Amino acid sequence: MINLLKMKKRYLLTFFLGINLFFLSAQDFEITKVKVELDRELEQMIFSMEVVGSAGDSVPTAIGSLDGAPVLGYVFPTNLSPTVVGFDDGPGILAMALTSHPDFDDTPLWDENADARYDNDGVIWHPHWVVLENDSRVPGGLSVKATSPASILPPTNPGMPMYMDSPGFPVQWKGQRIRCNIPLYRMQNVTDFQYDGVTVLMYVNTSDPNLPLLGVYEVYSIASGDLSLPYNVGNYSCDTLVIDVSATTNVGIINPERVHLYPNPASTVLQLDLSDGFVLGDYRVELYDSNGAQVYQEILNSATLSIDVQNWAKGMYVVRVVEVQSGISKGSKQLVLQ
Repeated sequence: MINLLKMKKRYLLTFFLGINLFFLSAQDFEITKVKVELDRELEQMIFSMEVVGSAGDSVPTAIGSLDGAPVLGYVFPTNLSPTVVGFDDGPGILAMALTSHPDFDDTPLWDENADARYDNDGVIWHPHWVVLENDSRVPGGLSVKATSPASILPPTNPGMPMYMDSPGFPVQWKGQRIRCNIPLYRMQNVTDFQYDGVTVLMYVNTSDPNLPLLGVYEVYSIASGDLSLPYNVGNYSCDTLVIDVSATTNVGIINPERVHLYPNPASTVLQLDLSDGFVLGDYRVELYDSNGAQVYQEILNSATLSIDVQNWAKGMYVVRVVEVQSGISKGSKQLVLQ
């Protein structure tokens, strides 16, 4: 399991590194679905992630230097061997990372904004294969693995001394979804693997030899809750139940209240996490089987709730969050037990 549980959920995020201060919408990185699908007609593997807000709308603010440059990422860790995409077979976690970073362009072969320049596209969301490793030197617990003279990299690597490739796959983002389409032959036609989803803030370091070149400093959202890579190709999960009971003003939402459900599909325990703005005791969670019969209910009196489902019948369930006083359902999601 990847050590990435030093995460706090926030709803307006501010990050500070030296003189760099930038704001982004947390909703743009709050995962609701992560999915990897095989398209046999086009012979492609499609990596996609959906969020509460607008995927890809929030991008970093440039600081004018490579050292300290911020990098935002929608990342898909997998259990694929790094050799599948052209790295050598060393330890580490192969991940597909969709990133934006305006201070540098690490895709020198590709012109993502189609302006006939190949060195100004870093802010455009683009893909990288990376090999990640646990790293206690950074708050997020992960970094991109550094190379050695014996390292083998794909021919489309950008020449940086770490396990990173710039393969040039198309990335699309619209509404709540961002996705990347990968030709199967560029993955040695491997179609059976496990994966997860995580959204992160990374920083580049070129001045401190005690820190990684590219490390994870903030983790915003984890699809499975613990980055255990529980999902298989064709299955997806992490429905986030959005409860719209917030007061609003002309500047946006105040004290948003949300329930985070994971994993979905579930097999042993269903975990519910409540956002910081959630008013305890005002709502209850209810579960219904495929016949519409209620099988569980509980008032949400704490920030977390674990429901033991290992002895429940397999199949489809509906999870509802209901206002206790009025009995009105404020939102629902489908849950699969397997």
